[in-house]
Amino acid sequence: MRTVSFQGTQLTSGQRLRLEQQRHVQAFMSPVLALQVEETLRSLEARKEQGAKPERIWFPDRKETGTPSVAEWMGY
Repeated sequence: MRTVSFQGTQLTSGQRLRLEQQRHVQAFMSPVLALQVEETLRSLEARKEQGAKPERIWFPDRKETGTPSVAEWMGY
C-alpha cells in the first residue's frame, strides 16, 4: 500500500470531501471485511473437518466435439 503525502498541495473543496469520504468508508469497511473473511474461513474449516467436499461452482452442461456452424450457434 502506498502512502501519499499532500504536503504543499492545495485540494479543492470537492477533492477534500472525496478524500474524507474515502477515509470514512475505508475505516468502516476494513473491520467488516476482516470479520467476513474470518467467518468464511471458519466455516470452510468446519466443513473440511466434517469431510464435506467443496462445492462445484463451474460445471459443463454438455460436452460436444467438432466445430458448430453459425446456423447451429444462432439456433436455426
